[in-house]
Order: sequence, then C-alpha cells, then structure tokens
Amino acid sequence: MAIAVALLAGACAQTQRPAGRGDTDPLAPELRARVAAFVASAAGPTTAQTVSDRADLLRQWGNAWALAGHTLPVDLTLAIQNVRQLQAQGDPPTEAAMRQIDRYLAELALLDQDPAALGATRFTAHDVLEAGSWTTIEQVYTAGTRAPRRGAVFLVGLHFMSDEGRIQFEDPAGDNYTSARCSRAGAELEPFRMPWTSMHAGSGRSSPMMAFRLAGADLEPGDTVTLLYGDRSRGSRGFAVQTMSTLRLVLPVYVDLDGGGRFFSPAWDSLAVDGAPAVSSIDVFAPSVVAPGERFTLAIRAADRWFNRPTGPIPGWEVRLDGETVATVPPGGRAIAEVAGLTLRAPGAHRFEVRSADGRLSARSNPIWVRERGSDRIFWGELHGHTDFAEAQGTPEEYYVYGTEDARLDFLALTEHDAWLDAAEWRTLQRLASSANADGRAIAFLAYEWTAQRSTGGHHNVIFRHTDADLVPFAAAPTLAELYRGLHAEAPPEDVLVIPHAHTAGDWTRSDTQLERLVEMYSMHGTFEWFANLYLANGWEVGFIGGSDDHRGKPGLARSSYVETLGQRGGLAAAIAPAKKADAIFDALRRLSSYATSGQRTLLDADLNGFAMGTRQPAADQRKLHARVAGTAPIDRIDVVKNGKIVFSRDYATAALARRTWVLVGFESSSEVFPPPSDSPRLYRVWEGTLDVAGATVEALDPSGIDNRYTESLARDPDAPGRLHYHVETRGRRDVFLLELDGASADTTFSFDVGPGREIGVGGVLVRPPAQSIPPQRFSVRLGELDGGRFEHDATFERYADRITLQMVDVGAPLDQELEWTDLDAGASAAAGDYYYLRVNQLDGARAWSSPWWVGGEPRAGSASRARAAQRR
Repeated sequence: MAIAVALLAGACAQTQRPAGRGDTDPLAPELRARVAAFVASAAGPTTAQTVSDRADLLRQWGNAWALAGHTLPVDLTLAIQNVRQLQAQGDPPTEAAMRQIDRYLAELALLDQDPAALGATRFTAHDVLEAGSWTTIEQVYTAGTRAPRRGAVFLVGLHFMSDEGRIQFEDPAGDNYTSARCSRAGAELEPFRMPWTSMHAGSGRSSPMMAFRLAGADLEPGDTVTLLYGDRSRGSRGFAVQTMSTLRLVLPVYVDLDGGGRFFSPAWDSLAVDGAPAVSSIDVFAPSVVAPGERFTLAIRAADRWFNRPTGPIPGWEVRLDGETVATVPPGGRAIAEVAGLTLRAPGAHRFEVRSADGRLSARSNPIWVRERGSDRIFWGELHGHTDFAEAQGTPEEYYVYGTEDARLDFLALTEHDAWLDAAEWRTLQRLASSANADGRAIAFLAYEWTAQRSTGGHHNVIFRHTDADLVPFAAAPTLAELYRGLHAEAPPEDVLVIPHAHTAGDWTRSDTQLERLVEMYSMHGTFEWFANLYLANGWEVGFIGGSDDHRGKPGLARSSYVETLGQRGGLAAAIAPAKKADAIFDALRRLSSYATSGQRTLLDADLNGFAMGTRQPAADQRKLHARVAGTAPIDRIDVVKNGKIVFSRDYATAALARRTWVLVGFESSSEVFPPPSDSPRLYRVWEGTLDVAGATVEALDPSGIDNRYTESLARDPDAPGRLHYHVETRGRRDVFLLELDGASADTTFSFDVGPGREIGVGGVLVRPPAQSIPPQRFSVRLGELDGGRFEHDATFERYADRITLQMVDVGAPLDQELEWTDLDAGASAAAGDYYYLRVNQLDGARAWSSPWWVGGEPRAGSASRARAAQRR
C-alpha cells in the first residue's frame, strides 16, 4: 500500500480544483466532496467494512471520469462487479477483490490530480498490418510526470481473444522474440516472467506473462522504453499478427511505477489489421422469402483464408440459377458485390450458384422460398455478440458494419457485458444502435448482457425495443429478482426481452415470464438443448434462438475460434414476421415466432394441428404435425421431441450398401448439467485417434462438418492409405466428416482407435472439474453390421451419453423435405400440457430447432400465451 498512501498524500497537497482541466470539473459537487473527503483521509487499505462504500465511490467516480472523455482502465468496472458478486452470494470480500478496489481508486486519484501522470504508448509506424502475417512492431512508452523509479516493472500484455504471437525473450532466433531498451543512460531493463490475471493475460486466466524490471537509474518524465515485437536482428522471423482484422489492435503495456505490485494503465496507442490479399472462399446471401416477381438483391462476400475481407484483386463472378447464367459481376470490384434486380416466380425453394470466372471458387446461396404476397417472412438475426467495450476485440462501429454488410443480417444487437461497461460506453451504444437502425434495411436493438455468476442467476441478454432505455447493470441489480424489478421500472414489459444462455447458465428454476420469452440453446460455446428443455420442464413457456457469443466483433457470420471455449461456429436467430421493421421483429420474438439454427439459414415452416410454432392450443386427442424444410445441405433426419424425449425420427439420407458409397463418421458429446444444480455445463470433449478402413479404398474426404480450422483436423496417414488421423472437439453437438469408398462390401471394416481423451475450455464456476483423462477405446464394425444403414457406438463417460456414429449416406439427397406425423399416443397432458418441437439435422452436421408447441394444460402465471390470451380479451 506504500504507493497508494503516497499518491493520496500527494493529492492532498493539490488545490481543490484538479490540475490539468481548466475550470471544468467532471465530478458533480456532491461527488467531488465525497472524493475530496476520501483523499483527505489518506485512507488505508480497503476492508470488509469499507469495501461496499468504496466500490460505490469507484463506480460513480469512474463513470464521471468516462463521461468527461477519459478512458478507464479496462478492468476497473470488473473490480466493482467482483465485489457485488461476492455480496450477492453472501460471501465475504476476498483480499484480491479489495486490493483491486484499492488499485483503481489510487489510479483515479493520481489521474484526477494529474492526467499526464502515467504517460502513454505510441507505435512508431501505423502501417496497416496483414492478418496472419509476420512482422516487426516498435512500440514506445514515454514516461509521464510520475516517471517510473528503479524497481519499476513494465508488464507486456496480450489479449486472450487474439491468436497473435505469444511473445518471448528467451530465444532471439525464435518466433515472436521481443526485446526492450531504455533511453535513460544507466537504466537497464531486466526481463522475467510474472503471473498475471486479466483479459490481457493471453489465456484470460493466470498466465506467466513477459515483463521487464527497471534497474540502475530512475527514469525522468519524457524518458522512453521501446519494445520491439518480432525483433529480427538475431534470426527471428518476427511477430505473428493475429488472423482477425480489426480497426483497433492494442498491444497493452502496464506500468508498476515503483515495483510495489500495483500496475497502472498508461494511454495506449492502437493499430489496424486488414485481411490477407488472396480470396479463399465466398458466401452468398439472398432474402429467405420473396413474393413472385418481387425484385431483390443477391450479395456475394469474398473472404481470405481467415474469413476477413481480402485486400487483393477480386475475381469476376458468374451467377447461375437452375444451370442458366442470370448475371455476371466483372473482376476488380469490392470484396462485397451486390447483384440487384433479381426475381423469382415459381413457388417453392430456389438457390443461386455463384462461381469465379476461373472456376476455382464456388458457393451456393441460402434457400429462397417464393410465396404469395402477404405471407410472413423469415428474418435472420444475431442477439449475442461482443466487442472491445467488453473483454472482446473489434470496435462497436465495426460490429454494426460487419453484421449488416458482411453477414447480411436483418436484425442484430450488441450485448456487451455490463461488467465492463461504463456510463460513457453505454451512451455510445445507444447512439450506435439508433444510427444503425433503419426499417427495411437493418434493425439494430439496444442491448447488453447481465453478467451474473451461476449462483446468482447466470448470464442473461437484455434486449430493448427502444434505444433510449437505460442500463440496469449487475452492480446495481446483483440478483435475478433485482434485475427483473429494475427492468420493469425502466421500460414497459412489452419493450424488453430477456434471453438466458447456457455457458454460464441462466437459472431455469426462476423466470419473469413477462420479460423472458426466449432461451439461447446454441452458440460458439456449445450446443445446449438440455438447457432449453430444463426451462420447458419447469413450466416456463419459452421459444428458441441461436446466437454466437462471438468475441471478435463478427456477428451473424462468426466462424469457429482459436479460443478453446468458443470452438464451434456461431448460431442464428430466425424471426417469422410480416415485415422487416423493428416493431414487427421485436413483437415476433416476444410471441415466440422464432427458431434456432447452428448458423446456417435453414428454412423451417411447421404447424401442429394448424397452430404455428410458439403457441399453445387446447387439449386434443389428435396431434398432427406438418413441416417443410429447405436446407443448406441435404437433410439427414428430422426428429420430433415431446416433453424432452425424441418420440419420432425420419431419415432422409441414409443409403443402402453399394460398391461405391459415402459413409458419414460422427462424434458427439453431451454438455448436460447434473446435480449439484449450480454447476456449469460440461466443457468440450476432445476426440483424437485413428480410423482404419479395410476392404475398400478411401477415394475422397469431405471434412466440411469439422468447422474449426484452428483446433480440429482430419488427415490421411502418408504411410497407410486406409488410415485417417482425426482430432475433433465437441460440446453438445456432433462433428461429422464424410468418406467416399470404392469397392465397399459388407466386409468393409472400420476400426477406431480412440486415444485418451480430455475436456478443455473455460466455464463458469465448475463444481465438477474438467476431466484430464478419458479412457481410450478401440472397436471395429463392418458395413454389413450397420442396422438400417446406421451404427452408434456407446462412448459414455461418467453420466454423459457420448457416441460415435457410422452411417451410409446419399450425399445427393434432397435439400428440401416435408414431414407429416401424428402422435398416436397423446395420453393425458401434464399440468402444464405436453410440449413438442422439431430438430432438423443436415448431412454437414448443421441443425435447426423449431420453437415449441404446447397442447393442453395451463401455462405458468404470466407466460407468453397467458399474456396473449389476456390481450385478446
């Protein structure tokens, strides 16, 4: 605490009006008096008796400072959140939580009296970096008026949501070698590693981070410390630039001014990262529903190998429909090309094919249903994503551009964690949502993520209909009951939508049914169908959506990540509404007129006894379900789920054995929660091993159902033609790949050698630690043993129903299917009625889930259908 006392003592010697701000004080008189009293007291360390008052002072002081245009230390608001979380749990404050409050109060006290005290960093060159490249970056820290003294420490941070190079000082010829030098004669910088926990700790957890200790001489104001990332002078190939493009890349440097262990944040410079030059893939977007003869626009987005917009030459495009060329796009255009004025007349599903002039690149658009005018449309949205206003990357401005231009979303919301939001950032989010909102073009909803631990309610996204709503943060409402009360006080319930998600799971035993109408069952964190079923089993009437929870500012087209807990691609929310207008879409979401997908724009239209999804109907002996599906890949199977159990499945792509055949191989793991109920979902299961195919030749591999190019792999063994090496990671979903066989017969044998497994990732508070060793397995199966063309191997671990699937398939199976099914065992409805929903499975592993239907029974008080009935009366 030596430095805190010194800082506070120094502040006491200053005049009442803080230095460096002229006549304008960012603090209101009452707050200024409170700060002055705190500083004048030369208070000692925060204690259990003072922590609540000091956390509140830090919140008010930090917000005032931010509203005055100053940037707060990145984890200042999180320090307040940590104190409030402990209080909400009924736990005493930890020493670490109290020292964080001390750290940030001391930093504000220092900056309040002398904004130039901590100095700043700058990059000597601001050339735009190329994603995934190797380079050298020079960053210079210039000492402020409180210059570091001998013993000071400079800690070099790396963002945990970046795959940039992990800097090191031990090997000058190795990758990411980083050196440091000091301008002051007699001063030296001694490298070492120290444990650090923050969003800039590389992994997000306590990590041994690179640091330099100042030895020899003290620094003076204006002296510099220069860091050379990717120093190539002794053989290193440089510093690895992250693979994600962004307008604001920060390489943070923290400064402990005297070596006392208290790290402050100087002002940080930033760089821009652009995409790589070469075009590696394309995505093609069109409206999902159009009327006959209606004019619409097709968008073609080119992507580099990392899915950024490429910076090199863009090829020309040929747009085809049913084998005929309907449009061409000349080469040399923008990374996103638009083909306007297209029309379709024939009812049914249509898909455009786009290919480059040289034939190297091709892609198929999402399916388009042609329906009569007046029919409801299907609109696609993202209601869960983050930027660097929280603990993620990318700017909020980029988020809206990417969502509307790159991902072609119809609606979106930026749900920053309230744990990292200050008052100025909330105002910015209000302004950006308002400016991005335009009926008919793109709909932007103001939103945030209420960031409670599982013990006090779990994570919930809060979506507002209007952009003038105020934040109801965890720091002010640290329990679910207080959140619900705060939101009711802030806006009418019809203007608010609360959506729990499962990574840090929402509490399915509690719900405000006026606000909580949807649950997120799929995201980059995993697939959590059990989560939705727990809400339904508790009688809550909720619909389904998918989201991404992407932490790179890439909503709606979020590919899998290099971060182990965000291992699969992002999902999407489908809203069924009459028009692309904010009120129409918001109302559709609130009345459960929605469904979830794993990121693909699969079209789903279904009814039960003529009732649309998301509705309740009277008790009925006959329950006839009808569904139409238009997929982005061949439809493999449609499952009917009743009261949490699959009661019917229809296969569409299973094939009979033939000499030349395709075989699907799938790995699936459960993510369920078992008692105690406060635990977080099971993490990713790693499957790693070999597969030997004997008695047939493996002609081709299709790994398109393995979507994480950073962590997952499928490769042939160079020395054994029939052997494949695989590494896949699953959390509540199925990863699949396809093998084309020549010479297949009933005796063709698949021999699996599944090596020792483990569980990886980061969850909430885990009562059950992740397994470090899952026993290996070996088994073989002949194609002649496949029952009805399918085989499932039970790979259960503990209580988790994991499995490995083998299936002979027709890769040319239709993309469009229908289902008609009647429940012949209706039985007596439970008190809340029976619920049904559909799960659609594609051959590429993608899934879609309808929102439920309820038959008979009574909803819990205040539920969606009860509220709708009251409105009708």
